[in-house]
Amino acid sequence: MPRRPATHGRRPRPKVAARPTRPRRWPWLVALAALILAAVLVARVATRPSAERLDLDGEAALRAGEPAAALDRFRAIEPPDATSLAGEARACLALGRAAQAESALARACELAPRAAEPWLLRLEVLRLEGRTVEAQAVGGRAAAAVSAGDRRAILRAWTLALLADAPDDLARATLDRWIAADPDDLDALAARARRRAEHPRAGDPGRPERVRSLAALVARHPSHVNIREALAAEQAESADADGLRSTLDAWPAEARDARYHQLLGRWELDHGDPARAATALGAALQTLPHDWKARYRLARALGKLDRPPEAAAAALAVARLREALDPATLGPKLESALAKADDPAARRALADLCARVGLSTLADAWRREPGGLTPPPPPGKHARTIDRPRPSSTTDRGGRSRRVATREKRLMMSSHFIARKHPRNSPSRPAAAGVGRA
Repeated sequence: MPRRPATHGRRPRPKVAARPTRPRRWPWLVALAALILAAVLVARVATRPSAERLDLDGEAALRAGEPAAALDRFRAIEPPDATSLAGEARACLALGRAAQAESALARACELAPRAAEPWLLRLEVLRLEGRTVEAQAVGGRAAAAVSAGDRRAILRAWTLALLADAPDDLARATLDRWIAADPDDLDALAARARRRAEHPRAGDPGRPERVRSLAALVARHPSHVNIREALAAEQAESADADGLRSTLDAWPAEARDARYHQLLGRWELDHGDPARAATALGAALQTLPHDWKARYRLARALGKLDRPPEAAAAALAVARLREALDPATLGPKLESALAKADDPAARRALADLCARVGLSTLADAWRREPGGLTPPPPPGKHARTIDRPRPSSTTDRGGRSRRVATREKRLMMSSHFIARKHPRNSPSRPAAAGVGRA
């Protein structure tokens, strides 16, 4: 018999058939999900309204008196451009949200510096809030950036922001509405506090209450310059030397502009060194040469320093400034000249007026201004051209630019929204409402 191979006590294991491998389904599922997602995105993009459509809808909503709907349309434009941001700002102004409007306008000015509308609206907000230092800077940037055809409207708004204060009734009503719509609007709060300090009324809170309120705001927002300025002005009026000194010492170093130097010079004149007062007031007058109060304090400081000729010259300058800025004469002059800004003689009168009060940069800009403005876009074409250069200027048969009416409407656009709920307080003509700034 054949011998079996030795197994050494182990039996061979039976071979197990390999299990069939199942096909992996997850790559297919991932691919299917990706296709579905892509289809949804394509459908959404295909059905999304275009920027042009959203812009038209926003403008229509504004005309219909529906600023909230207009704001939704303008903010739906992605990415935002200067046109949509300007529309967003007008909608915000109609809703009383001035701080949001100003933020949108600042972005629009950065995106399209040659476009006039954002600059005009921005200057109007600054004028109503009495922020002269900022208006001086913004007006200069705007005049240098916009096209030649739009520069005259910018110069007009810049002149009003520096020389013509908004009527007190209109300003108070507007600031109250802005604060009611946005209680955290610090610039509006500061503007109302300054107005109450400069033009107090029977129903206004007393100075101690105003100081406490402003001090609480400064504690919460130590870097906000306008709130700090309002607090310092109240402390100066109440002869709180220690409080004013503390407020000035905590002023952010990077924001020590003419507002800081005005208040520092006032403190040094009354409680410190006249020489330091003269230096600080001179620095303030570099930015605001038409501030007759700062120049008056400079004359006092020079008198204390025993410098009679310079003190006399400063006092003479104060008298001339007060005469030029007298509301009884300044308002009619501005109204007449600005109404005829196409006339070279009117522009010379504006240049001379600005030069008399020390605004030499603005005076030079008026002198360099040529005649004529740019024509309007073709009839029926949507004016979504804020990002594109304006065409060259042409005038009609009477010599008056065909864009003058459009420019005037744009300049007063924010005033329309400001006064729409307070028609009795709104001026019938913008320049007639101006009064001389102190």
